[in-house]
Amino acid sequence: MMSDFESQFNLKKTIDFRGRPVIFVDIIPPAIKNPIPIFIAPGWGETPKTFKDLIRLLFGAGFRVVSVTYPRHDFKLITKSNISRLESQKAEIILDILKSIKIEKINVIAHSEGAINAVIAAHTLPVHFKDIVLVGPGGLVENEGFLELAGRFIGNIIQGGNRVFIDSTARARMIRSGLETLKYFLMNPVMGLLEGSAISRTQLRDFLIDLHKKNISAGVMLGTEDIVFPLKKMKSLTDLPWIDFHSVKGDHSDIYALPDDYVSFFEKRFGNSPEIII
Repeated sequence: MMSDFESQFNLKKTIDFRGRPVIFVDIIPPAIKNPIPIFIAPGWGETPKTFKDLIRLLFGAGFRVVSVTYPRHDFKLITKSNISRLESQKAEIILDILKSIKIEKINVIAHSEGAINAVIAAHTLPVHFKDIVLVGPGGLVENEGFLELAGRFIGNIIQGGNRVFIDSTARARMIRSGLETLKYFLMNPVMGLLEGSAISRTQLRDFLIDLHKKNISAGVMLGTEDIVFPLKKMKSLTDLPWIDFHSVKGDHSDIYALPDDYVSFFEKRFGNSPEIII
C-alpha cells in the first residue's frame, strides 16, 4: 500500500453512481491516530484540491481522510419543485463512497454547502456517523433568499480576490481554490445556479435536532469575518445548547487558505484514540 501523500492524493478512485463515475480520494497514513476516518464534505465550487493542504496536515497528524469531487452532469429528477433533491443526491454519493470503501463509522468536516449534504447523509443513515463539524455552514440561515445569498457569495469572491494581493501566506491556496471554483461552475453553469438556489432553500435545524437524539455530536465553527454565513443570521441555533460553537478569526475561506489555524482543533476533537500502525 502506498504511504506517500502525493501518490495517494493523485490516485483518483471512482464509484459508479447511477451509471456515471464519481471521483474521490482516500488518503491513509502509515500510522493512524484514530481508526475513525475523517470525511471532508466540500462546499459549492470546492473539490479535494481545494483542501489539499488541510488533508496533507491531517495525514501528517495520523488521520485517514476521504473527500469527493461532485459530478457536474445534470442529475435526474431535478425540477423547480424538487430542487433540494440536488443536496439529497450529494448525500447519497457520500453514503455510496462509505459503502464502497467499507467504512463503518466516520467523523465529518463539512464546509459551506457541504454542511447540507453531510447532515442529510447523517440523517439518512446515522449509524455511520460519530461527530460532525460544520465550518461556515450553509442551511442554517433563517429566511434566506437566493439573491441575498448570491450577493454574499459575490462579496466573498471580491474579498478573496483582494486577499490574493495582500496575503502572501494564503495566496497560492486562494488561487488554487479560485481555479477549482471557476472550473466547477463553467462545467455546468445552470447546475451551479440550481445548487445556489438549493442552498438558500434548505434549513438543517430539525435535522440537527434528530442527529442529537441519535447521539451524533455536532460542532459549528464560524469565522469572525465570514460574510457568506455569518453567526448573526443563525439565531435559530441559540436554543440548541448541545451544539458546540467555536468562533475563529478569519473569513469563509480560511479553512483552506490558512489550514494550520484549523488542524490543531481537528486533532483535539478527532484524535482521542491510540495510534494503529498499518
